[in-house]
Amino acid sequence: MTITVWRALCAVSLILFVAGLLILLAARLLKNKYYHVFTADELISKDKLTNGKNSVYFTSGETKNYISKYAICKTEFDKYLVCKFNRKFSYIRYFVIEYSSHGRVVNVEQIDETDTALNSKILTLHRRCAKVNVVVGTVEDTEINTDVIRPLSRKRIRLSAFIKSVTLFAFLFAVRHILLEVICKDVAALYLNYTLNYILIAISFIFALLSFGVTVLCFRCKNSKALNGRTVEYEFV
Repeated sequence: MTITVWRALCAVSLILFVAGLLILLAARLLKNKYYHVFTADELISKDKLTNGKNSVYFTSGETKNYISKYAICKTEFDKYLVCKFNRKFSYIRYFVIEYSSHGRVVNVEQIDETDTALNSKILTLHRRCAKVNVVVGTVEDTEINTDVIRPLSRKRIRLSAFIKSVTLFAFLFAVRHILLEVICKDVAALYLNYTLNYILIAISFIFALLSFGVTVLCFRCKNSKALNGRTVEYEFV
């Protein structure tokens, strides 16, 4: 191919790269939809400690029949949440919805616990979390709430992964060509038709395929993983 064709392909790649970034930013394909409206839970107590502070809240709605209260523990570097169960459960699922100071959802965690103690696992909160709602989902064999979060569909995950892969390939293709033109200058046309150039394009394509696979696999693992934790040593008063 002539250098004019290569330059045209490079220009197309740059356009695809910019378009891919804009689509990913505007479409927000991996943004979950949430049904739960924030409820301001009643603050019971707020205690200052040497390395942080603890705030304890009553839960609200159906949740208070199973989870009476929760504590938010803030240190200089981290934030944690601990729930107080009304009794021990063989199985309970609940959602911790984290809001920013402006009331926007910043994170939602689905927690599944079996053979619980009276205190829940430790849950690390997002650094931007300012408010929390705890919503019970399932207790034993009874479903209490099913409208907390709309899970991401496979189609949206795969579409996002595909756009990311195309964007990555377009970026690598354009960068490879620009570097060749800058470094090789007048003899760039010769190097563009060398076997090494096609090998670099093939490597870029392989990276794009890996990006697709890793994105899909990561979301599959995230959706199916069992959340780890331990019974916390926290005394509610």
